[in-house]
Amino acid sequence: MTMSDGFYFYPGCSYETAAGYKESVDAVCSRLDIRLEEVPGWNCCGSTAGFSLQGDYGVYHPALVMARASRAGAKELVTGCNGCFNTLRKTRKLLLQDQDLYARTRDKILQEGGPDSAPQLPVRHLLQVLSSRGKMHKSPLSPDMSGLRVAAYYGCLFSRPWTDVDDPEHPQMLDRYIEGLGFTPVNYSLKTACCGAAHALAYREQTEMLVERIIRSMQDKQADLAAVICPLCQLNLESAQLSLGLPRLPVLFFTQVAGLALGVPKKELGLDKLLIEPGKI
Repeated sequence: MTMSDGFYFYPGCSYETAAGYKESVDAVCSRLDIRLEEVPGWNCCGSTAGFSLQGDYGVYHPALVMARASRAGAKELVTGCNGCFNTLRKTRKLLLQDQDLYARTRDKILQEGGPDSAPQLPVRHLLQVLSSRGKMHKSPLSPDMSGLRVAAYYGCLFSRPWTDVDDPEHPQMLDRYIEGLGFTPVNYSLKTACCGAAHALAYREQTEMLVERIIRSMQDKQADLAAVICPLCQLNLESAQLSLGLPRLPVLFFTQVAGLALGVPKKELGLDKLLIEPGKI
């Protein structure tokens, strides 16, 4: 953080088109006096798929993101996407470990007209930022929300392979955040199971099987809704349900859940953009 009360924010490619994510982030951060400064001229980080290509391609694009943020004055970078979070952190680790790779990457950035800035920024997830704010001044929950049971879904890329973010296999950060908002976190077994990620495009049936298993696990524990921290996880968990013969479970972003606790109007949180209407709230 280099700005007082602010963070340099990397939105990633799916942020603005996600169902109410940007709206709810803006609304919640505004009420908590958190300023997110978008990285100037940001580019796609390539996500985790970039590392499957040969050469340094997987490192170059996320390194360029960090170099652009560094040029703007950032000392750390915040993102709200698990894929971006994992990719940026992995890139930073590789560049710190391999000086030859660092030199090649920086040379390529300069050759392509990029900034002459260090592409090695520490990276945090937006959940970490909001969780670190301590107890929020939330509004009293209405009777129809006070007993809501919320299933925290982390996905497979937030706490793994890292050991410095949360417990890799049994993360609790989002659960504690949900509880701090006044809701009841649901203890179920598939919090870090993969939702299929981008494979949903090419392997729809297999992805639906993964999602069905996750949603059933939540519903078996009487969850009223799911809270997620990644645009692709939200899309998969929600859209796949439309083809499954299950009672539909609303899938909200954690910032939408936070906004409800803060008394933000539902329209301002983008709840009308969800495919599955959160009827209980």
